[in-house]
Amino acid sequence: MPIKKFQYPLLKPHRVSTNNPNHLWLEKNYPGYLHTIFAQGIHAGVFLLNKFFPFGYKTGYSYTLTTRSGDPEMDWFWDTRELDRVRQIFLTRGKRSMSFFNRYYRWWDSHCCESLKLYQQADRWNFQMMNDRELYNAYEKLYWANIMQGAGGYIADCFLTVGETDWLSDFIRSRVGQVKNIDHIIATLTAPAIPSFSNEEEIALSRIATHVRGVFRTYTAFQRHARKSSPISALLAQHTKKYYWAENNYFAKILSINYFTRKLYQLVKAKGRENLVRKMKLRRQAKASLLRELHDPWLANVIRMSELMTHVQDYRKLGLVRFSHFSHIIFMEMARRTGLELWDFHNLVEPEVADVFLHHHIDLKKLRARRKKNFTYGTPHGYVIYEGKDIKKYVDDSQFHEDHAGIKIFKGVPACAGLVQGTVRLIRNAHKVGIFNNGDILVTNNTTPDFVPIIKRAGAIITDQGGITCHAAIISRELGIPCVIGTKIATKVLKDGDKVEVDAIKGIIRKL
Repeated sequence: MPIKKFQYPLLKPHRVSTNNPNHLWLEKNYPGYLHTIFAQGIHAGVFLLNKFFPFGYKTGYSYTLTTRSGDPEMDWFWDTRELDRVRQIFLTRGKRSMSFFNRYYRWWDSHCCESLKLYQQADRWNFQMMNDRELYNAYEKLYWANIMQGAGGYIADCFLTVGETDWLSDFIRSRVGQVKNIDHIIATLTAPAIPSFSNEEEIALSRIATHVRGVFRTYTAFQRHARKSSPISALLAQHTKKYYWAENNYFAKILSINYFTRKLYQLVKAKGRENLVRKMKLRRQAKASLLRELHDPWLANVIRMSELMTHVQDYRKLGLVRFSHFSHIIFMEMARRTGLELWDFHNLVEPEVADVFLHHHIDLKKLRARRKKNFTYGTPHGYVIYEGKDIKKYVDDSQFHEDHAGIKIFKGVPACAGLVQGTVRLIRNAHKVGIFNNGDILVTNNTTPDFVPIIKRAGAIITDQGGITCHAAIISRELGIPCVIGTKIATKVLKDGDKVEVDAIKGIIRKL
């Protein structure tokens, strides 16, 4: 379908006032660039969202910077009162029927499907053979496909946990009452019933595993067998072509056939391989049976909304990592043709790319300052970007970052029960882990599929954000690893090497 492009105006410089004196923020911290966070959070999550869903969030704020180690890092801030307001709209409308939610979901799903079709086409594009105008047009086509699905996709953030308790668990308790088996009821109703994109890759790989015959003592022997076996080598090649992007996290990381061959070997070697398809089916059946027993239409509607919002968040991330792959390649080509650095393009926003690449209007001084640190925020009416001295001039950092010095105890939401002590390993980027010993405590903003190898070695998980249906909560329950989510401040209070006690029964973290 044709995409209508809307002009997003640049506002005049002015002092930023958040009207949030109590720091009611949902903060997301990721490795990434200004271009990424502007596209997703501001251009899609505020401006476009309000074009199609006028009840959406009214502001979004971000800091991006280059750390001392040279890594790009971004901080995103949602006002939690806005998330609460939007969620209440869905919950209130859901009391009567699913029609309001279904209209929203169908809109998002259609744009998500269109973007994924475009990414499949883009896999066949030769960006180096395009002239400048064709290359820019390819960028624009991919960019708008991505932010159109993101416009609806970011509504799903209203279903995240934004306090010390999980709103969905509290809602279930309010509908069911204080019964003895309430924990079992919550676990059953919040168990994931829709495969994530990482689940889909695992399921596809497990199907290839059914074609493997024989016992292999070493990976080398298995690799030799896979290369000689035409069916297996062909299936692995197809699998690699389809899922080469599966561990992207706002960057272009291309997984090779050797990566999937090793993963297949580990799957074949593992005893009692789990059938994820059957597991999901059993979860859906258990959930449907329990909801029939409870006979509460409003509860059933909220559970269904929660399932689909989790799916929206997952596929929104899928769309972004697919786009990140192509934008990285395009920016490399643009940098080569202009003599600029790759990171210069990653620190442009979409309204600036044409000026820099096609018309060569370049302010290198501003770009270099922006790479070091910048602050951006957007409203439905326009956006601003500050860098260099303008950040201090127009932005009061204390509006966003509290002083957490001296905090020894803090709380979150228990996701998987347990009581453990261990050494903190603060990880922001799953691809730059460093030392992580078995039993260490994983502390991060939130987990994504590329964290799974680390999670399997962790003694416990602590995250800043998340809800009872988030990735960390789901994986921790499946693996039986104590987990506390939604602390908001774990990555601010804790540092590498700290000794902590994780009480994932009460949701309390204590520095020892």
